[in-house]
Amino acid sequence: MSPLLRFVVRSCLLCALLVAALSCGKPDPAGGRTLRMATTTSLQDSGLLGALLPAFEKKAGYHVEVSAVGSGKALQMLREGAADVAVTHAPADEQAAAAAGAVGARTPFMHNEFVLVGPPDQIGVVAGAGDVREALRRIAGSGRKFVSRGDGSGTQQREAALWQAAGIAEDGAFLIRAGAGMGATLERASAEGAFTLADRSTFVARQKDLKLAIVFQGDEALRNTYVVVEPKPGAAANAQGARAFGDFVLSPEGRAVIGAFGVKTSGEPLFKPERR
Repeated sequence: MSPLLRFVVRSCLLCALLVAALSCGKPDPAGGRTLRMATTTSLQDSGLLGALLPAFEKKAGYHVEVSAVGSGKALQMLREGAADVAVTHAPADEQAAAAAGAVGARTPFMHNEFVLVGPPDQIGVVAGAGDVREALRRIAGSGRKFVSRGDGSGTQQREAALWQAAGIAEDGAFLIRAGAGMGATLERASAEGAFTLADRSTFVARQKDLKLAIVFQGDEALRNTYVVVEPKPGAAANAQGARAFGDFVLSPEGRAVIGAFGVKTSGEPLFKPERR
């Protein structure tokens, strides 16, 4: 072998070794070090993901790619393989998907509550209402507008169930369908002097920029539970990463992050870890 050929061969070998060495420290997409998360918008709009995900990524070694799309869309993405894990608050859809074998384990890990919000000078519309059904009937008869998410989210599904329980048709002229996430829906209700249903966490986190106040809260029918949903067994998804996230939010470290979120900025915890 000529000196020139030996030099070329050695150079190629050195390049190959260098590439291999550099690639060892990088996440391997096939190995699943990236976790694709589809989540209800309230976790992003409230700011919780900004506190929770860095702690999870540091502990578990995953990089999380977030799609904040609403619960209905999040479950669809998980079923179709476009996400590795979903975080949702749509119990009926979650249970139906699990019963059909379209998703895997469901892990409830925290809750807050829904609240009815509206213009501060309209609190009297629902003052003294005995339950959320009565509050909604009063709003429907008040002549004021009500902005609905209208996006298939867990919030919109809960709203639909509450209207049905109140005996109010959802096609009333007083309803405005925003087709938007929680933050954008609150902004529209504020701009139009309307009522809406919101998760308490997003509202409290954003209320300083809104011309809205809580007009009704505290009914057990407004409890709002968040769930980690894993992919179905055998799916082409990062099931290990999904399980790692589910374990993290139930761990002492994850529960501490959830329980402390909002206390410094809002004076109250915006989410409560589920009891174990």
